[in-house]
Amino acid sequence: MIDWPIGIVLILVGFLIGALWASRKRVVSLKNWQSYLSNLHSPKAIVSHTDGRIFYANRSFIRLYDIDTEHGDFRMRSEQERNAIAHMLRHRRWPTPFIDVTADIRTSFSHKVPRYARFSGLPIWCKGKHAWIVSLEPESESVYSEPFVNDDNQIFRTVINSLAELVCFQDREGKVVGTNQAFDRFWKGREEEGLFFNTSEDIAGRRTQQSWTTNPNGDSCLLETSQTVLRDTDNHIYGTLSISHDVTNWHMMRQVMEQEIQARHEVEQQLKKHSNLLTSIFQASVDPIGIYTKHYEFLGGNPAFAEAMGSPHDDLEGELAEEIVEPEILAQHQKMDKPVIESGQTVKYEDLVMKRDGSMVWYELTKTQFVDPTDETSGVLVIARDVTERKATQQQLADAIMELEELSFVDGLTKVANRRSFDEQLVKMWHSHIREGEPLSLILCDIDFFKPYNDNYGHQRGDSALRKVADVFQHVIRRPLDAVARYGGEEFAILLPNTTESGAIHVAENIATELAAANITHEFSGISERLTLSQGIATVLPRAGQDYGELVSLADKALYRAKNAGRNQIAINNKELADAS
Repeated sequence: MIDWPIGIVLILVGFLIGALWASRKRVVSLKNWQSYLSNLHSPKAIVSHTDGRIFYANRSFIRLYDIDTEHGDFRMRSEQERNAIAHMLRHRRWPTPFIDVTADIRTSFSHKVPRYARFSGLPIWCKGKHAWIVSLEPESESVYSEPFVNDDNQIFRTVINSLAELVCFQDREGKVVGTNQAFDRFWKGREEEGLFFNTSEDIAGRRTQQSWTTNPNGDSCLLETSQTVLRDTDNHIYGTLSISHDVTNWHMMRQVMEQEIQARHEVEQQLKKHSNLLTSIFQASVDPIGIYTKHYEFLGGNPAFAEAMGSPHDDLEGELAEEIVEPEILAQHQKMDKPVIESGQTVKYEDLVMKRDGSMVWYELTKTQFVDPTDETSGVLVIARDVTERKATQQQLADAIMELEELSFVDGLTKVANRRSFDEQLVKMWHSHIREGEPLSLILCDIDFFKPYNDNYGHQRGDSALRKVADVFQHVIRRPLDAVARYGGEEFAILLPNTTESGAIHVAENIATELAAANITHEFSGISERLTLSQGIATVLPRAGQDYGELVSLADKALYRAKNAGRNQIAINNKELADAS
């Protein structure tokens, strides 16, 4: 199915091509008329029907009216003559020819003396406008300058014979009293066919008719014939003038245009039908769909989109985003829209939106650039999809993964051993040290003021801090049997086999030094501007029959003393298990 904007563009392109073709045809027609009129001795001009502007005038007409022809334009210098022509044509009905119209003209040779001439006009198309070919017939010999003062009948005959139209004069009884050469050539041997009106009809008015016939070549053609009543000086009818011209091309063009108009009408109806269907789907969609300019003026959107944007009403057209959307939310949209507007990229991201009823919905947004071909307006088209259920499923899956990680031996966040792994290693080391009689040390570490860190910097930075602390531990603890484990939350445990108390203190001091060098900012700590640790150390010589949990308890009490003493320090508990029991 063709998208409706593309259909409209195709229609406009077709219309423009047709208009250019028609304009070209009319320009060629004007050139032919110029070539034809320039060879005539009688005054002739092509004049606009609407405003009397002269499109072309031959030499006799230019001389008679003192016309300025600079830059290829024809303009009468006398305003009175321009008004006379305009007044004469104002009451003419195009395309009905006229003859025997008397007008006052004043030639370039005698502007002060009134001169009168009878005008006749033939309708034509010129430059895509209605126009007339205006001819002059003098009322007296004083109207024209040389060479038109002599032999008026011969001049008139020359003019009539020079016309391509079929001209026929009939007297009151309908008898043909004169024709031009074009009429004789066209109707040779069938002159009666060229008489479209008869004496039985009322000839008091002016009339026009069209009829199909054949030209001398045997081709069908459509003739349009206009008959005008001729009157003498006493206003008595003494005959008629019939002028016929071939309008076949015009008729065929009109038919083509009517077919094109009908086809366009049908296309418009289909587009309207499709548009209504798309509008119904658009409005009924539960997924937000909207469009706005690069200046964040809404061009449209369905109710779901209006609700997602936080609008109190569903109609967003013409609204400005800054008047509806919260500033921080609008700033986020503008940041995400920048590559769409500037480089035409398509972006996808997820966003959490609060609906009007207070419920929270996750949307997956797809944003693409649009450009209006009519005015090149650019903006963003947004299509959103409700992925709340998918996000819930993802969260459930993440929870399940976390549970699996807790059951495994590696902490998913810090990549060190987890609590389960620590417990197993402690049991193994405890029994091996009973056999070997070697000291076993444990360091319990707690990040100082970690809750304010999370609350103020966010959990993402909190997780990053935990990973950095774990990296410090792994950088300091290098022996193969040493074990670093995330004991819980922000607490870590370090098992140091075959390590004395002094060795454990040395390791704890190295950890504090390396953590300071990591320079992890903590503006919300109560003791430092950087992240710090409180460390509790316990060292024992394990003996058979004693519980390894006592080692953890001793280290925990040492950690408690370090925290109570002000944090960011190391506390020692060297009480042996035998005494502790």
